[in-house]
Amino acid sequence: MPSRKQRRRELKAKRHEYEFVYVDAEGNELDEAPPELLEQEKKERTNGAKATTAKQPAKGSGRGRSARVPPEPSWSRAFKRAGMLGAVVFALFALSSGKSGNRYLAGLIPAVAYTLLFIPFTYYIDRFAYKRYQARIAAGDVTPQKKKR
Repeated sequence: MPSRKQRRRELKAKRHEYEFVYVDAEGNELDEAPPELLEQEKKERTNGAKATTAKQPAKGSGRGRSARVPPEPSWSRAFKRAGMLGAVVFALFALSSGKSGNRYLAGLIPAVAYTLLFIPFTYYIDRFAYKRYQARIAAGDVTPQKKKR
């Protein structure tokens, strides 16, 4: 026996069921949809947008395929970024270590460790992004853009 919730859902589904009725120009009801309507439905999507064909290239939207050009990886940029991260980590650890006498030393040790780990990490992330961009250019997926300075 169906539960009360299942019965309510079934009754609701029955209330909302509908069927398409096709009427021709003379006012007669048709059993099947007219061929003109079937062609039109194939060409249009449910949201009203026109269907794209293989001949029409899909246009990128927003930042999809026309994203900015990643800079070439460099160690100097990695050192600068790591220095900024080290300063932030030092400030956070020094301020959160309490009122002990060597709170700056307690903040300096993890800051140096994180900074040293962050330098190669940043460089290799930049290198990965740049190589992926070069691969997309080679595949013809992205048109090369000039760097803005």
